[in-house]
Amino acid sequence: MPTHKRNFTPLEDALIREQPVTGISLKALEKKLGTSRETLLRRAHELGVSLFKDDYGQTIDTRDRRSDELVDPLLVRLQRIHGDRNPG
Repeated sequence: MPTHKRNFTPLEDALIREQPVTGISLKALEKKLGTSRETLLRRAHELGVSLFKDDYGQTIDTRDRRSDELVDPLLVRLQRIHGDRNPG
């Protein structure tokens, strides 16, 4: 198993984050970034992005699954940063 980890630039991260909006195919995004689908999906998971899968027009959910509930990484980060702000 390779130990080399791909370092993505802020521009590449932006392309990954915008993929669900722009609708660029995963194959085209892989080619543009010069990376494999596995690496692309791993980075999308790290960024908390659900990519639009071009094969069947379905999204690929990259959020963590803990027990029976999905955990959105962005929501977890926001809660960590801002805490629970329920007015009470």
